[in-house]
Amino acid sequence: MVAGSVLAFAVVIQVAIPFFAAGHAYPYIGDRYAEVGGSPRGILTTLVTNPLRIVRALLVPKKIYFVIGVFGSTLGLSALAGWASLLLLPTLGYLLLSNYAPQFSFDSQYSAPLLSLVVGTAILGFARMPVTARRPLMGAVVASSLVFSWAYGDLPVSRKFDGTLFSTESRYAAFLPALGQIAPDARVSAENGFPSHLSERRFIYEYGFEGVVDAEWVVLDYAGTKPKYDMATFNAQVTSVEAAGYEEVASGYGLALLHKR
Repeated sequence: MVAGSVLAFAVVIQVAIPFFAAGHAYPYIGDRYAEVGGSPRGILTTLVTNPLRIVRALLVPKKIYFVIGVFGSTLGLSALAGWASLLLLPTLGYLLLSNYAPQFSFDSQYSAPLLSLVVGTAILGFARMPVTARRPLMGAVVASSLVFSWAYGDLPVSRKFDGTLFSTESRYAAFLPALGQIAPDARVSAENGFPSHLSERRFIYEYGFEGVVDAEWVVLDYAGTKPKYDMATFNAQVTSVEAAGYEEVASGYGLALLHKR
């Protein structure tokens, strides 16, 4: 099953995505996994020829913090699940070998597939414990879950809860109607959260990773710059897109809509 998961991952990256993306390769793997090989084959080669490079990529404080948070709430019972614990490796691999912080963070969707595997293998590990140990262990898991929910979670009672994440910045209100100019079948390149809101079309590009490609429209947001909310970087983006043959047709604070001339 583990081998099947790895094979499925390789097929999706190397075959399925290029097929549905008009021949374009997966835009992220080369950048996000550059330190460990930059491709599925490159990662395997690095694992065999330079395993210390893999180890260095894994022993990053934020990644260790992430692993503690994932397994700590169930007291690491997944480690007692026997062969079933191997099911965790493919998902852990693509999350922890990446240099893209959201992949080893609780603030994004990337870790979602891992959580069900952790809970499932923790249950199997719990079932392997002696009957006399199960009741106190169950109480310990409940207590640990509450502690880790407070320490790592985003519930209103959690220590790092940020209510602003659930509100929309006022600067978007006047800008959003301008997006109505974009035809439903037009090709769009956008950044920050805009790609998900404009994704009901065949061609949608993530500006931060792919640039404008062959888009008819470009939507820029300084919340998606690196560093985030950097106006100088945003202005440079606008200038760069205009130089590529686009005209700014609408703008807001840190926002720009450009159309191909």
